[in-house]
Amino acid sequence: MKAMRVGTIIGRFSVALLLAVPMLLLGEEEKPKTLVEAKGAFMKADKALNDAWTAAKKALGESEFAELQVKQRNWLKYRENQARGANRDNNEPEGKQTAAYYDTAAAMTQSRADWLRARVKNEDESLTGVWTDSYGGTLEIVQEKKKLFFTIEVVRGPTFHTGSLAGIATWNSPLGWFSDKGRNQEKTDESNLAFVARGNVLEIVGANTTYYHGARAYFDGEYCKVGVLDDKRKAEVTKAAEAGALEEK
Repeated sequence: MKAMRVGTIIGRFSVALLLAVPMLLLGEEEKPKTLVEAKGAFMKADKALNDAWTAAKKALGESEFAELQVKQRNWLKYRENQARGANRDNNEPEGKQTAAYYDTAAAMTQSRADWLRARVKNEDESLTGVWTDSYGGTLEIVQEKKKLFFTIEVVRGPTFHTGSLAGIATWNSPLGWFSDKGRNQEKTDESNLAFVARGNVLEIVGANTTYYHGARAYFDGEYCKVGVLDDKRKAEVTKAAEAGALEEK
């Protein structure tokens, strides 16, 4: 089966997209949140993020927390750009704090709070689970000894460039390596993903991966485990990894 190539339009609705741009995926019977509702959801998520930030400050060393502060400021800028993008999609003034603005900001803030909690504390040493980088990247892993069966989906930037990839990486803790060499005869150049475990963070570094994502998308990031996989989803991830492609939805 050929790997699915994606471009700048949204061909699959991933978990990351559900977190980043909820207003795009409202069902026919589901009404958009009012401004009061969306702002309330944002305030609740913001409190969760502040609580997670306080815990991180207590748990991390001075130098590590200082590094995290820089990354957090960058993430806040990214969230603002994404929220403004939701306004553009709804033909609202970019600087106006609308229901779409707060709805997107709330979902992203909750995702960041979950990421930050997992960044500080993760009692499960297995890599099996759901990982996110809180920038629109979602990674699912089933670990079996020296193998990582994985799927990764990303939605990046205000223009929502997407990407997806599934495969099997070799694992020799703390390093993993994936290559698509030879699995698609029509693709002559090799793509790679490196998996680097550092404490509770799994860093992904890609090489020559543009075949699998839009021009402004990327797989690289610092992922933290925010959830578990049930048996059904483990089987689905394993199947997709073995096939080298995610199923169409």
